[in-house]
Amino acid sequence: MKLRINPLVEVDLKAIRDYIAEDNGEAARKTVDDIYKSFENLQRFPTMGADLSKRVSFKTDYKYLVHGDYITLYLIKKDCVEIYRVIDRYQDFTSILFR
Repeated sequence: MKLRINPLVEVDLKAIRDYIAEDNGEAARKTVDDIYKSFENLQRFPTMGADLSKRVSFKTDYKYLVHGDYITLYLIKKDCVEIYRVIDRYQDFTSILFR
């Protein structure tokens, strides 16, 4: 299955890296590398995440995968896995999805 990454993900990952790097540059690099590795896992095993509908009060086809303090929001499409956003797990999902 192909992997498609929304351009906003690059913005998300830069913000994550910059935030963590304020305290620890090596931890920042490792966190972002681990998130990219999780994308590769999703490409191979797209159903490994959970249905977002179970965490929000509306029906959605988005799935999510937790890795540490961050959550990847993604869709499984016919021919690809589309990574939509990577957010802090304490952010409001609904405000991210309806922007």
